[in-house]
Amino acid sequence: MKKKILTAFLFGVFTVCLILLAACGGGDSQGGNSNGNNPTPPDDGKVAVTWYDATGTTDVSQMSKLKEERVERGTTLTEYIPEKEGGYEFMKWYATPTKSVEFDFTKIINEDTSVFAGFTKQQEDTRDFYIVGSGTSQLMFTSDWGKATSDEHKLTKTEGKNEYTITLDLMKDDVFQFAIDKDWHNQRGFGYLPVTKLEDGTAAFSGEGSPYSDSAKKTNIKVETAGNYTLTLTTYPGDDYYDTKDPYYTEATKESYNMGTYDTITWVRNGDVLETDVTVKNFYIKGQYITAWGDLFNNSTRMSKDGDIYSISVWLKANDQIMFHTGVTKITTADDGTKTKKTTSAAPYIKNINLTDESLEYVEKSGSSNIKTKADGRYDFTYDSASEEVKRLSVKYTACEATAMDYYLDGNIGANGAWNEFVKSPENYKLIEGTGRNAGKFTITKQLEAGQTIQIRACAAGETPTTDNTAGNLYQFDYTNKPGAAFEMVSFTDNNIKVVTAGYYDITIDGYSKIITFKKNTNSPDTLDIYLVGQGINNWEHNFSALYKFKLSTDQKSYEFTFTVGAVAMQFGIRVYPKGATEGDGEYHAYDDMGTAGDANSKFTKVESFGADFGCTTAGKYKIVYTIETGKIDFYNA
Repeated sequence: MKKKILTAFLFGVFTVCLILLAACGGGDSQGGNSNGNNPTPPDDGKVAVTWYDATGTTDVSQMSKLKEERVERGTTLTEYIPEKEGGYEFMKWYATPTKSVEFDFTKIINEDTSVFAGFTKQQEDTRDFYIVGSGTSQLMFTSDWGKATSDEHKLTKTEGKNEYTITLDLMKDDVFQFAIDKDWHNQRGFGYLPVTKLEDGTAAFSGEGSPYSDSAKKTNIKVETAGNYTLTLTTYPGDDYYDTKDPYYTEATKESYNMGTYDTITWVRNGDVLETDVTVKNFYIKGQYITAWGDLFNNSTRMSKDGDIYSISVWLKANDQIMFHTGVTKITTADDGTKTKKTTSAAPYIKNINLTDESLEYVEKSGSSNIKTKADGRYDFTYDSASEEVKRLSVKYTACEATAMDYYLDGNIGANGAWNEFVKSPENYKLIEGTGRNAGKFTITKQLEAGQTIQIRACAAGETPTTDNTAGNLYQFDYTNKPGAAFEMVSFTDNNIKVVTAGYYDITIDGYSKIITFKKNTNSPDTLDIYLVGQGINNWEHNFSALYKFKLSTDQKSYEFTFTVGAVAMQFGIRVYPKGATEGDGEYHAYDDMGTAGDANSKFTKVESFGADFGCTTAGKYKIVYTIETGKIDFYNA
């Protein structure tokens, strides 16, 4: 009996052991690792946290671990300051190995987490930084997006530190960044601002424009609260990197994509602006052909300024006569914040009397004032405004051909009022060069509606058009010469061309002077009179009577006439005249100009015996529509 009891006891113990072994994950049961080397950690309510040193690499597998720990799930991490030998200084903790996002130590941790330490070994920054931008304050207006950087735009470097400062007035809606030159190399923009609000929570600055990188570091800094500010740029050049993921990045242009890992822009608002009104003087070229002696104040005609030195490089035709005049721009701010801007021509003038003797190798004097070019080519003019010498305008010449360009119309005139349609379908927005006397002039005919906004873009001939805003390829309102009341500048801060009066226009840019002109096209709504003529209507004689005259549609895209076809067969056509005509036969249009849009087109046929007249034998009331842009005729059931 005892033997049987012992056997049963041992069997029971063996069974329990098997059950316990299965429960502990032995064999191939789920929840364990088949090789037994890396068993799944027990669920103890904790998560793993790994602290990495992210110096010199973004590859986590190449980083050394500073610390590993397990912390309670649902808690926050406790920040600490690590040390690194070799003269390194700890900067910040980051949430990503690229150090583009700072780690948020208020974040609740519910899963395994990695934290990355940023260290730096400081080195001297030998660069010069300038404030570049646009706006209505003195420095932003004269900067004009960095095209006129000078000592007054240069930041002052603190001795012994990589700190650059500048104190200046900034008006609301000014936009700016820091860069090392007018090409915006080494940009430092909105993404470098750790603080953007005043103490009371009011926004001092905001970001504007599309960033070139995910971190928005290159977004423009827009002024939300005007004031006198001291801005400080702190740099760590040893930790700069390049935004190689940008689709436009190349080795040749990489300085345009330079980024600072730890750089910051800090600021102090010292008080209200010191000067609300701004007066700016610049020199502008004008000439017989280059501006048709018009006073044009734009990027192509303005001399750049560097201290007391003014200069411009411009391609000129042989025998063009030019001079330089002063353009005085006055910006006035009313008590309600409304701004007005006006630029007028004034003295002093730079004339042929100011030419240095050496310059007469390339140009000659013409009349009492003008400077006449001797040959086609690029001319570099330099004027020393501080010199006491009369002869202070020097000229250098380079023989070369003008760069051939293609021009495209841009604006909210595309599908659904979208901009940049010229990139998607350049054939629909390309300006065509004329022939004969119009060679060198590029024209496109478009129907424009009131309120639309347009500009002209350019790129090297034959190249695929892009939206690149490189200086010299964007032409706006300040390139128009006497545009008339039909067009105006969009607003004080928007230099695009706004359509005031709708119509069909021939839009032309002179490839030499870059002057934009507008001319009503012969198919423009307000330059046509259209009459219906035919058998059974008016015996082919309209007599310029209003009874047979088409009316302009409300959208100004077509002319319309409603008529009735009776039981008797009808033959007819239309005659098109210049507006106001009282005699002549006009242009005859009929079946050969039939369109495809009308829902009643099938009821109208071609009368062969009478050439190309319309014919109709189906009684009814119809609306005939002449579409201005295409010249096509369609019929609709009325």
